[in-house]
Amino acid sequence: MVTAAPPYNAATIAALETQTASLLAEFQAYGAERIEPAIVQPAGAFLDRMGEELRARIYVFAGPDGTELCLRPDLTILAAQTYLVRVPNGDRPLKFCYAGPIFRHDPALPQSSGQSFQAGVENFNAADSAAADIETLLLTHKSLVRTGLKHSEVTLGDVGLFASLLDALALPHYWRVKLRRHVWNPARLAELLAQLTSPAGTGNEFLARIGSLTPVDARAALEAALAQDGIKPIGFRTLDEITGRLLERAAEASTSRLPQSTAALITSFAAVSVPATQAIDTLHRLTQAAGISIDRAIDALKKRFELLSNSGFDPAKAVFASRFGRNMEYYTGFVFEFRSAPALPPVAGGGRYDNLLTALGAAKPTPAIGLAIFGERLAVARGAVA
Repeated sequence: MVTAAPPYNAATIAALETQTASLLAEFQAYGAERIEPAIVQPAGAFLDRMGEELRARIYVFAGPDGTELCLRPDLTILAAQTYLVRVPNGDRPLKFCYAGPIFRHDPALPQSSGQSFQAGVENFNAADSAAADIETLLLTHKSLVRTGLKHSEVTLGDVGLFASLLDALALPHYWRVKLRRHVWNPARLAELLAQLTSPAGTGNEFLARIGSLTPVDARAALEAALAQDGIKPIGFRTLDEITGRLLERAAEASTSRLPQSTAALITSFAAVSVPATQAIDTLHRLTQAAGISIDRAIDALKKRFELLSNSGFDPAKAVFASRFGRNMEYYTGFVFEFRSAPALPPVAGGGRYDNLLTALGAAKPTPAIGLAIFGERLAVARGAVA
């Protein structure tokens, strides 16, 4: 049986309230306007954009009129939607902050309600993306210190670097999508590379037929096959998503294989984990040895490290990890994470998501970066609660 609510006692509630007040004071001093999106939300935006790993953790249910609803699992998407309501043309900067519960099922704690507290800031359409990235990182650090956190360790990454590597290797689109989706998971990445380097072979008549069709005809063929057997799609995947996956599988089965040397490069690149001060040289050496260039992406990261150093924050105190990308699929660039100790879950994290607003209906790309601080984890790390 699922616990109805987190068993917060009076002391825990008081600690979280005091902590939240400190965070909001810091956020508002930064110029962020507080918003409070509704807890019950239409499920579509989250199911489409949170990523495969988190999609299965959303609490989804039907409303009285049959509309698919959910308990809000994320506040970044809701802040982005609020921005588009406020600034439909996406043509001016705006900062939002928030503090409140989110809801995600945790498979490791099946009896938990999945409720946790999150506070954060979202910065839309800043004039200088590199400066905004570092401002957001420093704001996170300053906010954690203000609550009384004595020690934190920082991991930095850049989702765009790995995407640039895959583009430079000229891999098929469907390979790039899969590899980007799972680069943060070493076991899954190794499994994918093993599949892509192994001998191809369809051996599946239905897949072969689907692979020979256009996406529209493939969808119609799948719909007809399901209807013939009286099968209705269930779960979180739509018919379009299932069709897309089948087309990917058909293409994978019939395409040429990934060279072992390319797989080895991808593995080595994803394994880079060094002090931030060594990251630029390490990435240059690795790509130059492979005879490819992603200098533009590396130079963008270098600029951020220079801004970080100029701010007074020593990059030597941070670790750069190529694999690090957080588990939200909407991130597109610079990402970061704070932990109170290496073996503990992060107390805060954030990153750049320049494509999210377009996916939500914006007429043009709108740069954006945000941060999230995880309330219960931070309170435990500070020693405010057991």
